[in-house]
Amino acid sequence: MRKFGSSSSRDAPFGHESRRPRGGLRARPRGHRRAALRGCRRSSAAFAIRADWIIGLWTGADRSKSVANRASGWSAYRCHPGIPGRSVSADDRPDPPSPFHEDSVTPAYPPPRKARAAVAVLSALGFFVSTDLVLTSLLIEPMKAELGLSDIQIGILQGTAFGLSFGICSIPLGRLIDRANRVRMLTVGLLVWMSSLTATALAESMTTLVLARVALGGVAALLIPAAASVIADLYPPERRAVATSMFGVGQAFGQGFGILAGGFALDALGRYGPLLGLSPWRAIYVAAAALGLVLLFSLLIVSEPARQERETEARSPRQAASESWRYRRFLAPLLVAMLFSAIAMQAAQTWAPPVLMRAYGLTPGEFAGWLGPVMIAGGIFGALGGGQFAELGRRRGGRAGVVFPAAIASAAIAPLALFALAPTTAFFAIMLGLILLFGAAVAIIGIVAITLNIPNEIRGLAIGASVFMTAVFGVATGPAAIALASDWLGGEAMLGTAIALVGAPCALLAALFFVFAMRGAQEH
Repeated sequence: MRKFGSSSSRDAPFGHESRRPRGGLRARPRGHRRAALRGCRRSSAAFAIRADWIIGLWTGADRSKSVANRASGWSAYRCHPGIPGRSVSADDRPDPPSPFHEDSVTPAYPPPRKARAAVAVLSALGFFVSTDLVLTSLLIEPMKAELGLSDIQIGILQGTAFGLSFGICSIPLGRLIDRANRVRMLTVGLLVWMSSLTATALAESMTTLVLARVALGGVAALLIPAAASVIADLYPPERRAVATSMFGVGQAFGQGFGILAGGFALDALGRYGPLLGLSPWRAIYVAAAALGLVLLFSLLIVSEPARQERETEARSPRQAASESWRYRRFLAPLLVAMLFSAIAMQAAQTWAPPVLMRAYGLTPGEFAGWLGPVMIAGGIFGALGGGQFAELGRRRGGRAGVVFPAAIASAAIAPLALFALAPTTAFFAIMLGLILLFGAAVAIIGIVAITLNIPNEIRGLAIGASVFMTAVFGVATGPAAIALASDWLGGEAMLGTAIALVGAPCALLAALFFVFAMRGAQEH
């Protein structure tokens, strides 16, 4: 009888030790092997959780080998089935099953340099569009005075014309994004955007302004789904959250820059008179349209990336609707949560300047110097934090865990909705900055959750549905709801109370529905 540890036993291949008689010493008891496997998994996970922060997005390290391993369904770091703490190559053990079809062929991701360049251009595009959208809220008063617009007409321009176009176009464009060349669509959209800004600058009637705002709403509905879809095909899931957050940084910086530069430019042009025969607000619109030429040439360096995580090559509209219904327990509460979050954010973004002018007696030139930096800082740090916390949630709780940080951030917005009742402008600025920080994080996490949990064939449709919910029931009706609540409470003097009564409950409802979405994602 051969003893355990003899030469023949040691020379046997690992996992093929010779059998011993019944009742003898076992080579590796089953309980010990399970404990060893758990231990090596923990050590491997600790090794995998490394400092993949913002600098990691911009490093030029060649990860083509790990990308190829992910594409072929194998992991680069796994433990040996019997030796604790021992790491072996990707060829020794497969990854856990993917939520998408296992037989789908996943092409390689683009080289890091091309991916970084594409994200930079898309972030600049988000900056450009956000800047132009914020300018309208600053320029609406001089537009009203020169063209003789009524408050009802201003409401149509600010909310109805833009918001309805933004929402109605989102789902058809989202469906088109799943099938067509997204970079070409963004190029055409940028041309339409520049033309609409020029038409606004030269408008002499309400009809021209409405048509321009409708066109701007359609392009805005294209930007977010197309950019998120492209970024999702540039980076693998473990780097996707950070890359998506960079697009959010561009949008946030554009919002703050629009307030800062627009306010100073309006005051400066008002002192020095018309520029090239144009009134100040018209000259600012022309300058904004001209800046789009730089982005137009930048888009030429971006190539359409290969689509990742596909189950089939194409889907009919009926198949796309059926596939979306499969994910209803995740998508439906997520869309409702993002809707309530958007309403709470609209309370801060839309009504902050009017509150400063009405309740605190400040002019745009007086608060633009600090409101712009507050919006920039809140949006940028919120977008960056949203990407990092989304990735942390993915590591801790899988693809469903991405949603959990959004629930926490939404709950934190509820008490901050009292910002309009702050006793001083300092408290106003702090609370508003925190709302913008948490709101930007929620917006990024929601988009990342869709890109991680929804297959590529219906990803643009899902993001388009999110844009539709946010635009039609958030952008178009949120500001109006606060105005109606203010009138019901007693008039313009109650605007701060109306913002609090609308914003705080919406933030709490958003947190609740994010939890429901996380549970729905776990079922898939």
